[in-house]
Amino acid sequence: MQPIWKRFWPPGVVDPLDPPQESLAQAVSHWAKVAPNNPALIYYGDVWSYSHLNQLMLKTAGALHALGVEGGDRVMLFCQNTPHFILGFLAAQAVGAVVVTANPMFRAEELRDEIMDSRPKVLLADAAMASVVEEVVSQFAEPVVIYGQVADFLPVDAYPKAHGNMLQGVTIPASRPTFLSWVTQARSLAEPKAVNLGAELALIQYSAGTTAIPKGAMILYRQFLWNVEGFLRWSQVTPNTVHLAVLPLFHVNAMVHSMAAPFMAGASVVLLTGFETQAVIEAIDRYHVTNWAGTAAMNIAVVNFPYLSRCRLDSLTHCTLDGDSIPLPVLERFRELTGVCLVEGYTLSETISQITFNPFHRPKLGSRGIPVHGVDLRISELSDFDEELPLTQQGEVWVRGPQVMAGYWEKPEATRAVLRSDGWFDTGDIGYVDEDGYLYIVGRSKELIKA
Repeated sequence: MQPIWKRFWPPGVVDPLDPPQESLAQAVSHWAKVAPNNPALIYYGDVWSYSHLNQLMLKTAGALHALGVEGGDRVMLFCQNTPHFILGFLAAQAVGAVVVTANPMFRAEELRDEIMDSRPKVLLADAAMASVVEEVVSQFAEPVVIYGQVADFLPVDAYPKAHGNMLQGVTIPASRPTFLSWVTQARSLAEPKAVNLGAELALIQYSAGTTAIPKGAMILYRQFLWNVEGFLRWSQVTPNTVHLAVLPLFHVNAMVHSMAAPFMAGASVVLLTGFETQAVIEAIDRYHVTNWAGTAAMNIAVVNFPYLSRCRLDSLTHCTLDGDSIPLPVLERFRELTGVCLVEGYTLSETISQITFNPFHRPKLGSRGIPVHGVDLRISELSDFDEELPLTQQGEVWVRGPQVMAGYWEKPEATRAVLRSDGWFDTGDIGYVDEDGYLYIVGRSKELIKA
C-alpha cells in the first residue's frame, strides 16, 4: 500500500526515524550526568531526581549481578505500579537481562504457566502477591524471589493521598529477602552494560490470548527502542513534559508511553499505584501533568467527578486512549475541560505498542490512526495474503516494520503461523483503510495476543 498517510504525520515527524543507540538504562545514566537535578519520578509527592534514579538503578543492577544475572537471563516483574517495577525494569536492562512482565492480577495457575515457559532467574514481586507467589515457586528450583512493599517508597505525607489497601501490612516468608535489604547490601554496578541492540532480547511480553498456552513475544532492544523513540517524536516528549503513569506498567502501552519514552527524553513520570479518580485529578493539577495515557473508563470517571472544579486540568497537552472507544459526549466534555482531544492508536504486544496512531493535530474519531515510522500496512483477503484489497474494503490487517517482534519465545510453529519470512505479521484483525490512510478495526479473524 502506498504511504498516503505521511502527509498527515504530526509536524516535525520525519522518516526514516533515527533510533536510539543506547538502551533505556544508558539513557537514564546519560540524564543523570547532563541534568542530574531534573525530576525523573514523582511518587505520591516524593520526587526522585535523575541522579537519584540512576543511583538506585545501578544499586539494583548490582544486586541482580550478585545473584549471577547476566545477558540473556530472564528477570520477571510481578508488580503493580510501584518504584520496584521501574527499578527492576531499568536494572535488568542495565545488566543486559531480559525483562518478563506478569500481570499483577494473575492467579497461581497463570503465574505458574508464565514461569514455566520463561524460566526466570529472579522474580521481583509485590509483597501483596506473596500467597500466589509462594504457591507457585515451591514447584521450581528457580527463580530467586524478592519482595517489595509499597511502604518502601511511599512518603508519610503522600499526595495524592494513598488509598487504604496500599497501606495494609503484608506478611512475607522470613526466608525471603525484602527489596530494600537486598538492594542495600549490594554493590552498585559502575555503569549500564552496553548491549547489542539489534541482536539481544530486551523483553518477553506475554498477554492473555484465548488459549491456556502462554505465548511470549520476543522483543529485541532495537525493536523496543524504535517504538519508544517513535512515540517520543509523535507526542513531542521533551525534558519539560510530565507524564502520568496510572495504566499498569506491565502493559505495553504504559510501558512505552508512560515510562520508557519519558525516561528516554529526560522527562518526568508521575507514578500512581492504582486508579482513583480523585488521585488522578489531584496529580494532574499539582504536578502540571502534560501527557496522560488512560482508558475510556478513566476518562469517563474524570469528567463525571463531582468536585472536578476544585482542580485544573489545562496543563494537559497530549492524551491517549487505550482499549474501548469513548462516547462522543465524554470526548467533547474532556476537550472542554482540557482543550485536548483524546486520540487512539492500534497497539499489539507483538509490536511493543503502536503500529498506527492518530495524529494529535488531525485525529479521526473511531479510527486507530495512521501508520507510524517505518510501518507498512496491508489489507488482504482473508486467508490469502497475496490478494491485497483496495482502500475502504474490509480484510485482514497485516503489518511490517522495525518494531515487529522477533517471534514467539520457544514456539517456532506459532511464529511461522503469523510471521512471514519477508517480515509481514498477521495481526488476525479485520479492518480497512480509508482514503486518507486511517485504519479502522472492525473485528477479529482469529485468536491473537492483544496488548
